[in-house]
Amino acid sequence: MLLERLYYADDFPMNITIAHIQEDPPHYHLDIEILYVLHGSLRLKNGYCHYELHEGDVFTNSGHEVHSLTSDDPSCVVAQFQLKTRYFSQYFPDLSKACYRTYSKKPSDKKHDRLRELLLQILLKYTARGAHWRNDCTYLMADTIRHLDKYFNLFAFDKGVVVGFDRGNSVAIERISRICQYIYQYYSDNITLEDLSQMEHLNSFYLSHLIKEFTGMSFRDFLCFARVEWSEIALLDSDAKISRIARDVGFSTTAYYNKYFKKWFGCTPEEHRALYQPQIKSDLHPAIWEALPKSQAEMLIKRTYANYHLKKSSSSRSLPSSLVLEAAVQADAPTLFPLHRALSVSLTSDDLRALDMRLLTTLQELQPTEIVLLKHPGESASELRELKLLLRRAGLSFRQADICETAPNAPSAALDSILYPLHLAHTTLRGAASPFSIRLRDADGDLLQGQNALLTCTGTRKPVYYACLALSRLWGDVIYSDNQCAVIRPSQDAGISLCVIVYNVSESGLAACQETLDHRQVRTLLHDFQDEISVHISLHLPSNVYAIRKYTLSQAENIFAHLSNLDFRSCAPLAAADHAGLLSGAPTLEVYSDDVRTVLELSCTIRGAGAQVIYIQPL
Repeated sequence: MLLERLYYADDFPMNITIAHIQEDPPHYHLDIEILYVLHGSLRLKNGYCHYELHEGDVFTNSGHEVHSLTSDDPSCVVAQFQLKTRYFSQYFPDLSKACYRTYSKKPSDKKHDRLRELLLQILLKYTARGAHWRNDCTYLMADTIRHLDKYFNLFAFDKGVVVGFDRGNSVAIERISRICQYIYQYYSDNITLEDLSQMEHLNSFYLSHLIKEFTGMSFRDFLCFARVEWSEIALLDSDAKISRIARDVGFSTTAYYNKYFKKWFGCTPEEHRALYQPQIKSDLHPAIWEALPKSQAEMLIKRTYANYHLKKSSSSRSLPSSLVLEAAVQADAPTLFPLHRALSVSLTSDDLRALDMRLLTTLQELQPTEIVLLKHPGESASELRELKLLLRRAGLSFRQADICETAPNAPSAALDSILYPLHLAHTTLRGAASPFSIRLRDADGDLLQGQNALLTCTGTRKPVYYACLALSRLWGDVIYSDNQCAVIRPSQDAGISLCVIVYNVSESGLAACQETLDHRQVRTLLHDFQDEISVHISLHLPSNVYAIRKYTLSQAENIFAHLSNLDFRSCAPLAAADHAGLLSGAPTLEVYSDDVRTVLELSCTIRGAGAQVIYIQPL
């Protein structure tokens, strides 16, 4: 049977194999598979494409694609990762629709290097089998999927070879991605260009041009390609008549099907069936894999990892990398996704005793959509009375909950640093954020505890406070979104025409907020990340004089940075409330005006971890 059913251990959502390979006959499966060639070379057939893979190459099969492997190289060693899509889909809902393309004839860029590094880290954890190795491998694979989503989940066709395309126009790319996914899902239906035009609210002529530009094919050819590609499973896995298969995948005539099948596969459907159907993976024709002994596998992976880092360090530049982004945005551009106010702040009676009237001022500044009053176990109603009365007098509604209902997060020092607001901006401005819940204040104790809270125990504002302050005032429509930049059109009652948010952070910095790290590890992350981002945005606005307010949040001015300079000593004088309260981590502010006739030009440059929020308001 052509379909290979994959089985997984209950406590580990992937299969990992490190082995010499001689042959893996034609088959397909529903789950994603990643191949990493650790040594030697092999031949791979995937759909209509044939590849020569060599040491260092990574190939991703997204499921439903008929593929096979052969190698005449006895030294060839391949690491195979099979992912339980059902498990990872709870964190990546669109995983089953993903179409990852990682193969490249020149796979030496930064995104491929990072992909290899992540896979090698998984293999190191897997072969070492230390404490918590299953969780470590799973978390690293989640990071790998994020990386694949960010850099490899788009494709184009160039002379029969699948290649990645330019990601400069994020709006167009997202649109093409939706169209490709739609065609692959409904390929057998009578899809028309007009249907897609209505779905995307675009002129059909423009959409036809867009599809041609990004796929290298006309809409009709691309639809026929998808139908031909899907037909291979039925062709090899059954003895159905060619005319029946043609009809089932959406072709009006067998001749039409034959024409396009030959165009892509280089032969007729009958010839393809005759060649590959006898080779299908089965008990009579099994895969020939020879697993490496544990010691050899571990040695090979360590050597590969060491060589990778040696190459990385020898080729690294003395100067930090610099990323330049340019974008042109119309003020009346269509909405990509709505941005909602959804901030829930939890507080206790201890917070009132520690902050006094600053508690009320803080809540009035943040304007949370929900206030949750947490009751300690055994705490009497009278002890909460003062706090309830204060909130009611200020006109603030709240709900009450037992403190045991809120499970504490695993501590991560990144939550005390600038990395947390950048993580919050990254998830929110990509449309992935859910309602955000946070404690008002850390519990009494050390000044920095790595807890999910807006303030330290002494009431000093942590960097995330300013992110929540900015986002609480922004609700409306996101009209432009790139990896590290977004343009928001706030609702009319906000009194702002547009808001631009630019942030600079590394992938490891984003991941740090979900890992258990101490303060010195986070300091090292921040210190090592010195890359620079420069963003130039042309905003097309109605003629007017506009006030521009630019807030800059840097990694140098906040409570984490101050205590970092003191090496996080618990006995530091800043640990006293009267000193800590004097620290200011507020963003710096630049204000100016611009007489705009047609276009407002904005430029932002951020070195290291940081963010800029720019409000544009007509005078």
